[in-house]
Amino acid sequence: MMGITKEKTVAEVVAKNMGADQVFSKYKIDFCCGGGTTLEVACKENGVEFEVLKNEIETISKKISSTDY
Repeated sequence: MMGITKEKTVAEVVAKNMGADQVFSKYKIDFCCGGGTTLEVACKENGVEFEVLKNEIETISKKISSTDY
């Protein structure tokens, strides 16, 4: 898992954090075609607080990576 900052792009976060796609989908943030958008811009455009988004991505990433297969 990488450090999630407002300056990271949506695509960078999806590529490095398992489960981030689920969080972006929840908030209707385009992580495919709109992947070049920074998290700061994506949050503003979709009405979600950056810290909320960041915490949800970190939580789901930890949960997925700690699951034994």
